[in-house]
Amino acid sequence: MSVRASWAGRIALFLGLLTMSSSFWVETTEPGRGATLGLGALASIFALWSLVARDPTKDHWALSVVGLAMLVSPWVGRFAGDGAAWIAWVSGASIMILGAIAYLSDEADNVTEEVERWERESYAPTGHA
Repeated sequence: MSVRASWAGRIALFLGLLTMSSSFWVETTEPGRGATLGLGALASIFALWSLVARDPTKDHWALSVVGLAMLVSPWVGRFAGDGAAWIAWVSGASIMILGAIAYLSDEADNVTEEVERWERESYAPTGHA
């Protein structure tokens, strides 16, 4: 796991916990409270999994998807005029961007490892003279 990926997981965990806790201290409706609580919890879970996983590529992809869901949740849940909407928009966009950057970094690392492995296998001496 690269340093960028671990920082992305830590920041996403912080944002997920902040979003989840905002349902208790922000003036909002029931749909806003449920969306911020649920999607914040999902973001926190995927962030934790990305921190403990050996290959967190899929977890970073899931963080991007949860961030997108959080970003559109105020419009879908019809709480765009509430205080929780701004938290969902900012946290959702941030988590989505962090997850995408970490995912692309992981994919680049995976491609590099595959190319190095292929080169070692292709150019290794075969023992035939």
